[in-house]
Formats: sequence, C-alpha cells, structure tokens
Amino acid sequence: MEKAKKINRYIVYAAGVLMSIFQIYSAIVGRFIPGQQRGVHLAFALLLVTFLYPPKLKNEKLSLAISYILAAIGVACALFIAWEFRADYQLILVRKGPSQTDIIIGTILIICILISVLLATGKALPIIAAVFILYGMFGHLLPGMLYHQKYKWKVLVDTLCYSTEGIFGSPLGVSATYVAMFVLFGSFLSVTGCGQWFIDIAYALTGHTRSGPAMTAVVSSAAMGTISGTGVANVVTTGSFTIPLMKKIGYDPVFAGAVEAVASTGGQIMPPVMGAGAFILAEILGISYGEVTVAALIPAILYFVACGVQVHFEACRLGLKGMPKDQLPKAGKTFVEGIPFLIPIGLLIWALVVARYSASYSGLISIACIVVVCFLLRTGDKRMKVKDVFDALADGAKGMVPVAMACSTAGIIIGILTRTGLTLRFTSIVLTVANGRLLPALILTMLSCILLGMGLPTTAAFIVCATLCAPALVKMGISSMAAYMFVFYYACLSSITPPVAMAAYAAAGISGASAFKTGLYATRLGIGGFIVPFFFCYNQGLLMQGSAGNIVLVGVSALLGVIVLGIGMEGFFMKKMNVIERILLIAAAIAMVYPGTLTDIIGLAVAVAILALNFINNKRAQHHHAAEA
Repeated sequence: MEKAKKINRYIVYAAGVLMSIFQIYSAIVGRFIPGQQRGVHLAFALLLVTFLYPPKLKNEKLSLAISYILAAIGVACALFIAWEFRADYQLILVRKGPSQTDIIIGTILIICILISVLLATGKALPIIAAVFILYGMFGHLLPGMLYHQKYKWKVLVDTLCYSTEGIFGSPLGVSATYVAMFVLFGSFLSVTGCGQWFIDIAYALTGHTRSGPAMTAVVSSAAMGTISGTGVANVVTTGSFTIPLMKKIGYDPVFAGAVEAVASTGGQIMPPVMGAGAFILAEILGISYGEVTVAALIPAILYFVACGVQVHFEACRLGLKGMPKDQLPKAGKTFVEGIPFLIPIGLLIWALVVARYSASYSGLISIACIVVVCFLLRTGDKRMKVKDVFDALADGAKGMVPVAMACSTAGIIIGILTRTGLTLRFTSIVLTVANGRLLPALILTMLSCILLGMGLPTTAAFIVCATLCAPALVKMGISSMAAYMFVFYYACLSSITPPVAMAAYAAAGISGASAFKTGLYATRLGIGGFIVPFFFCYNQGLLMQGSAGNIVLVGVSALLGVIVLGIGMEGFFMKKMNVIERILLIAAAIAMVYPGTLTDIIGLAVAVAILALNFINNKRAQHHHAAEA
C-alpha cells in the first residue's frame, strides 16, 4: 500500500502541474471554445478530487480502486462532453437534441460530479443538488407555485450537460478563468512564505496590545484573504498560530475560535482579492472586477473594525496584557524582509483598480511578477527555486479542485432553476410576502441566504443565493450592485452562522471548544457584517457610489457607528455596562450606521452621553477605591 500511496502522490503532483499549466496557457492564448475549456478544467478536477479526498473505507485497497475507477470515468465523460461543444456538433444538438449515447454519458457525468463533490465538500451540496434534480423530474406533481411542466430526463440532461446553462455554465467558467488565476497567484505567494510574513507582520504590529494575538488574528486573516479567499482555508492557515496564542494569554477557547472564524470569513469580503464568489459577482453584473473591489472596500473595513473593537474591549474586560515586545518579531526588520511580496500585490491592485485589466490578465501578470521578483530577490531567508515554481503549480491546482467541484454542482442547481422557472416564482414569493416593503424583503432575503448557504462552500452558496434571492431585491428598486453584494455578504456569513457554520467548526477543531458555542460567539463578533448590508441597500455611498461628499459623510458616520456597536455588543468601555446602557448604545450605533443626517446626530449624541457617563462612573469608582485604600 505504501508504494500505491507514493504513486498516488506522483499522480496528484503531475496532474496538478499540468492543470495549472493548462490554466495559464488558456489564459494567455484565450482561443478555446468556452464549453471545451471548462470541460478540460472539470476533467482535471475530477481526476484530482478522488486522490485528494479518497473514499474513507476500512479496506484501503477497495478505497484506492474506487478512486481510480471514479477518476477514469469522470475524466472520460468530461472530455467527451467537452469535445461535443465543438461548433459542428452544437448545430446537430440544436436541431436533433442529444443522442442516446450523449444522454448516458451525461447521466454518468452528473453522478460522478455528485460523488466527487460529496468527497470534496461534504454532504450538504450534493444533497441539495440531488433535491433539485428530483424537483426537475417530479415538480409537475407538486401543487401551487412549485408546479412546473413535465420534463423528460433527456431534456434535463441536455440542459445540464450540453448547454452553457448547467454544469458548463458561468460558475464553472469563472472557476476555470478568474478563480484559477487567483488561486495560482495565492499559491505562488504562499510558496515564497508570504502567508507567514502576513502573520509575522500582524503579530509584530499588534502583539504588544492588550488584545495581542486576537488582534493579530483579525489583521492577519484580513490580509490572508489576499492569497486565500476561503474562510476555512484562512482558519486552518492563521488559526493554527493565533488560536493557541490567544488561549495562552487567557482568552476562553470559545472566544479564541470565534475570533479566528470571524476574521477568516472576513477575508472573503476584503479587497483586493476577496473570495471566489466576488469573481462570479463581477461576471453576473457584467462589470470589471476592480469595480467590485472598490464597492466592497468600505463595508469590509466596517466589518473588521466592528470585530476588532469587540476583541480589544474583551481584552480590557478580562484585564489581559499583550506579549512582551522582546518576544515579538521586529516590525521594521519583518517589513523590510517582506517588501518583495508587496511588489506583485501592488501590481495586482494597480492592474485591477487603476488599469482595469481583466481579472485573468491581472492575475497572470502578477504571477509572472512573483516569479521574477522572488528569483531575483531574497524573501525572508530564502530565494525562489525552480522546484518552488513546480510546487506552486501543483498546490494551486489542489486549491482549484474544491471550487471547481462546487461550481459544477452549483451549475446543476442553476440549470434546474432555469429550466423550471423556479427563480421567477421565488421572486414572486418574496415580493408577495414583503408586500412592497423593502425592510421585510431584505430580512427575508437575509434568512434565505443564510439557510441556503449553511454547509455549502462560499462559492456555491453565493451562486445559489444570487440565482434565487437577488432578482427579488432588484425588482424592488435596489441597484444590481447593492442587491448582489447584499446576497454575497450573507452567503459568506453563513459559514459562521449556526447550526452549520463551517469556518466556526474548523476553528473549534483547533481551539478544542464546542463548535456550536463557537458559532454563536462568532455570530456576535460578526455583527457588523450582519447589519451593514442593510444600510448600503438604503444608501449606496457605502458602496462608493455617488458623490465624494456623500461617500465620506456616510463612511465616517458608519465607521463611528460600528465602533459604538462593538462597544455595545461587548458591554465594556472603561467599566462594565448595564443592560440598559448596552441597548441604548447599540440603538445609537444603528442610528449612526443608517444613512441620514438626523439619525447620525441623534445616534452620536446618545453614544457620547453613555460613554461619557461610563467614563465618569469609572473615575468615581477609582477615587472611591483609592480613598478606601
């Protein structure tokens, strides 16, 4: 078996390198028929997934055999259908429909995808996809708004496998282009030690503060979003360092896990790279990725400020102290060592936001920059070697696999929704229940996104939620940017919302705390993310839309509001607050975040009064204790 495992590692490494080379080549050449390029991308993913996530059976030989069989069948089917996307055969499909052979191979591919995504991401996504397939087959038997006309299996397979409305649709297209390039970008940065540098620089800057390692988790996880873009990956990467340190200085394991889960989830909404869902958002809206990152900037800052404030005042409440400076990395030295990392990151930001190049081209030139810079300059204690390039190519492909599987499975769901027209009926349901009122529609959409996203990878969660929920908000008059960004936020936040909170579960696994309690605490720490999206639907200044004066005004007001919100949620400023003070402070914070001059003035006045009273009471208590002493 050891020999077989060694062979598997070679297969994974070689296939990973080839997959990444194909992605780079297709980005440079750009002459592939979309369905064919997506098919090859899916074939590589199906080859790798069964070796990276093999079936967990007691009999290792049987598990290995299943991996080989599943990989061979999946690759063959994906490549066959990719070949069917050639122009001459597409004309035959339009006139005559798929042949019996096409139907059989399409059915087998669907089964292979469902099994593979089960292995890669867990039960939730394949179960949801299976339910939608059953709905497509038997929805004509259902009553009311769930009813649709009867479809033969041939029609459903045609939609799912031989068109760009199903498996080979936009989600897989985004995975095969934008996401692939940025996963590779992150992989190249990681292999040079950039991930550890982010942690070291954050630790050097914040480790001495009261909140110490907890603030390090907030800062480093925000930065790690640049090279990761997935909450669970961020948790595993930075959490293995920050969570033990948080526990060491006195934080409760539940709190330590929650901080890391919230900060890591926020990495998906933090520009310049964000999560894979942001690429799909840009594709849906038909705008440049740079425009998405600009719109996401203020809400992301508000999210992390709210989290950071709670982390700081929790440390104050517990009377904690930071780490001694002599035990921390030297900030200046650490920063200088990481300057080579800033060159490709700076180039990426310039390419996306200033030059407005496509996301694929921006990622491509940034990867080239990493290779050139890190071959010429020493980063930390090493210089990039040829082996590092191949390692980055192999690791990048591994990072593409879960996204590709999630996108292909989400394509199944979208194909069924498109064919049956359920999206339009769901929009009608939301509009009917909301009765023309925006706030109930937003609340209903938020709950739908969180429920639909539970247990799903963020990319799949966003695709499903964007297809079902966002159109209703657009119909109510909200701009497309605000509507889809609203959905994007709650699709991300579903990973910290109990009962199924994947990022919180990953953090709890490291901290040793209760997964459910960690999820509950994470929801509290992430309160800024749950509130801010409501307000950018009312005033798009928070999305950098409109006049500069309005953007600055609502941005500053919202920033002060989330600071006050964090204090109110934590219930501590100079001293512990009572329930009434906390309620008034939270209400004042909401008034300040809500765009409007009158609400800003009222909220600020209430907040200043309560915080001043807390300060005065603390001074009196100190004088009283001093007098008694």
